[in-house]
Amino acid sequence: MRFDTKHHNLYGLLIIILILTSAVFILRQEQAGAEGSPEFIPEAGNQVPDFALNDFNGEKFMLSEPKKDTSDILLWFTNLCGGCQMKLLEIEKVSNLYKEKGVEVVAVSVLGEDRKTVENIIREKGITFRFLYDPKGKVTGLFSGEYYPGACPLKNIFLIDKNRKIIYVSHYPGIEESELIGQLEKIKEK
Repeated sequence: MRFDTKHHNLYGLLIIILILTSAVFILRQEQAGAEGSPEFIPEAGNQVPDFALNDFNGEKFMLSEPKKDTSDILLWFTNLCGGCQMKLLEIEKVSNLYKEKGVEVVAVSVLGEDRKTVENIIREKGITFRFLYDPKGKVTGLFSGEYYPGACPLKNIFLIDKNRKIIYVSHYPGIEESELIGQLEKIKEK
C-alpha cells in the first residue's frame, strides 16, 4: 500500500493527536487520583485526625478535647434517611446507657447546609446526644467520603478510644443494636 504525501501528513497528524490526547488523559487521571486519594482511610487500628465542628447549639466540639468524664467517642455520620431516623431512639438509648461509663455519642449531620431538617428531627425525637453541623462536608469527607444526596456512607459509625484510635468501624443502620452494645462492652472491659 502506497501513501502519497498528503495521506502521509494526515497519518502523522493523527498519530500526534492520539499521543497528545492520551497524554492529557493520563495527566488528568493522575491529578484526579492525587486530589482524590485520602491521606486517612478509616479502619480499625487507625489514628483519627483531629477535627472541630460546632454542634446545633453553637457549641464547639473538638475531637481531641473530649468532655471531662469521657474516655471514648461513638461517632455516627448520618443523613437522617428513614433508616437512620428509625435508629435514632436506639442511639439515644446507647448514649444514655454508656454516658456514665465514659462514652460520648456524637452524630454528624452529612446534610451539608440543611440545618432545618436536622433541628426539626432533634426536637421531634427528643434527641439529647450531640449533633454536629458539617456544612461544607469536610469532616464527613474525611471519614465517610463525599456525600451524595440520598445515599448513606458505607462506613458511618466509628468507635474511637481515648487515644483517638479507631476500635470499631461499621455501617449504622446495618448492624443490630446488640452488636453495637457488644463493641462498647469490649472497649469498656479494657
